[in-house]
Amino acid sequence: MKNMIICLGGAGNNCAREIITNDNLKNIDVYAIDSVTSNVDIDTVGSIKFISIQSDENDGSGRNRARSQAMYEFHESNGDFEELYKAAKEAKAPVVIITSAAGGTGSGSCVPLCKALIDRGVKVLPIIICPNKNDPMAFHLNTNDLLIELGELDIKTYSVFENYKPGADYAATNKEIVTFIEIILGRRYSKTSLDSIDDSDLNNIIEWPGRIMAFVAEGTSVESTSREIIRKAYSSSQPSWGDKINDGTIMTAFSLKSMFANTDHEPVFAELRSRFDPNNVFDEYRNIVVDDNDGKMTATVIIAGLPSPNTKDVDTEFKETSGLGNGRKKSHRPSFISSKKATISEVPVGDGSDAKAQQVIRKFKFE
Repeated sequence: MKNMIICLGGAGNNCAREIITNDNLKNIDVYAIDSVTSNVDIDTVGSIKFISIQSDENDGSGRNRARSQAMYEFHESNGDFEELYKAAKEAKAPVVIITSAAGGTGSGSCVPLCKALIDRGVKVLPIIICPNKNDPMAFHLNTNDLLIELGELDIKTYSVFENYKPGADYAATNKEIVTFIEIILGRRYSKTSLDSIDDSDLNNIIEWPGRIMAFVAEGTSVESTSREIIRKAYSSSQPSWGDKINDGTIMTAFSLKSMFANTDHEPVFAELRSRFDPNNVFDEYRNIVVDDNDGKMTATVIIAGLPSPNTKDVDTEFKETSGLGNGRKKSHRPSFISSKKATISEVPVGDGSDAKAQQVIRKFKFE
């Protein structure tokens, strides 16, 4: 049974390229859905199963979620997703769905796709890339609507990333998303005779209600690794939870690979625990791998059950600009002008003959 990842829109397709070149993510079915075909080339055609939802002469969605949703539903009614739906039902849970929230194609098609899969009994894990805080308001309006609609589908578990840069440059964020996928699919854990994290543990974590974040931090000592864990937890593209956690129980999975992992596991993660769970009420899975690891300490962190992240406050009431004729009154001409009619006099052209096909308007004469 294979894992399955569905990448939506331009941002999703860029992430798909990162996935298919990652050695830890082999033997995965990667699908891509987009309203343009520019992402299909010799590098991707053999590794990504591409489905176009272009429905008219225009490429793209114009950052219009309604247009994208209509395109998706048109192709769905045409049976274009039956192979994808069948593969999703046979895939190893959960099916990961990657989309930008800011644009039109991914943001608009994500909801009908998730609904179709959920209706077929498929567990989904949306990875939502939110716009940078400095991006235009239209980006945040789309994000606001997508999060509301996914909530209405009763999506329990999800992940959110915030793009590092304004605009559509997702390169740095995509790398963190790929690492996140490696972790939650169990591709980052080494075999060990000590405490370990297996597929059943990961399933419990992934199904834990709330937002989930996962990252890797490396150092050369307990102190440097602990600092890097805190930096990644609060400064990565996955929004920090702040110092206050909701009342729900947090589920965690902490893995450490180093020469002294057995004794260093507790102190390496102590600062992180103290920041978000000072009362020690969380549930935790551990993975302890004693390995030289080239002198490094590699820590892998999963935290599930986090509250929804803060997003930019936006005015959801769209204010349309005034029309071309708004606030203007039509003029009233004097009667002696309005009664006159314009006529066109025929003027000889060239050698003086009347060339009707080449009449040139020289003057107007009022009667």
